[in-house]
Amino acid sequence: MLKRDLGPVTVMGFARYRAKEGVDPADLIAAARVWQRDFLAHQPGIAMHCFLGNHAGDFADAILATDPASFMAMAEAHASAPSSGAFMELLDRDSIRLTQNMLLGGPQHVPQGFACIEFGSFSPKETDVSDDAIQLAAERIRQDYLSRFDESKAHFMARIDDTTYSEIAFVETEGAAREVCNGYLEEPACLPLLSMFDPASVDLDFWHVLA
Repeated sequence: MLKRDLGPVTVMGFARYRAKEGVDPADLIAAARVWQRDFLAHQPGIAMHCFLGNHAGDFADAILATDPASFMAMAEAHASAPSSGAFMELLDRDSIRLTQNMLLGGPQHVPQGFACIEFGSFSPKETDVSDDAIQLAAERIRQDYLSRFDESKAHFMARIDDTTYSEIAFVETEGAAREVCNGYLEEPACLPLLSMFDPASVDLDFWHVLA
C-alpha cells in the first residue's frame, strides 16, 4: 500500500477490473507494486493507493488524491508510464470500470489501520436529494452506529455524477465490514440514508488489500 503524508484528501478514484484469462494473480500483484513504487509514488497530490481483490476474482485500485486536478494529472500521465503499460498488459481492458468520487463534507484524512474497503454506489429515489441531505444522514450513521465498532476506521460519502453517489467504508477486517453492513437494515440510525436509495441501483462489494 502506498501512503504519503500530503494532508487531507478530497477525491477518490476507484477502478475495478478483471485480469486477462491465464494471468497468474501473483504476477498482477507484483506488477501493481511496481506501478505503486515507480509511478504513483512520484505523482503530485496522490496520497494513497491500494490494490484490492474480492472473492469473485476481480481486482480494483483505490486512489486518494488531495484535489481533482492532481487526480486528473495522474490519470493523464498514467498512459505514458512504462510501469503502467506493463500493469495494463495483464488486464482485461473491456472489464475496466472507473469512477471519480468527490468526497462530501470537505477534505478528509487518509484512513489508517484498514485491510478492507466496502465500496457501494447508488442513485437516490428522488431527483431533488441534496449532497447536504446525504451527508447529514451519513453523519448520523457515523455518530450513532459506526462509533460502536472499533474496527471501523473511516467512512466517506461521495458524489460520482449527477445521479450517483458512493458510500465508502474503510474497515480493519472484511469480517467486521460485513457485520457492520448487515446491521444497517436493523439499525434506526441507518434508515434515513437507506430510505434515500433506489434499491435497484445499489452496487456493493467488499475488497481486501493485496498491495
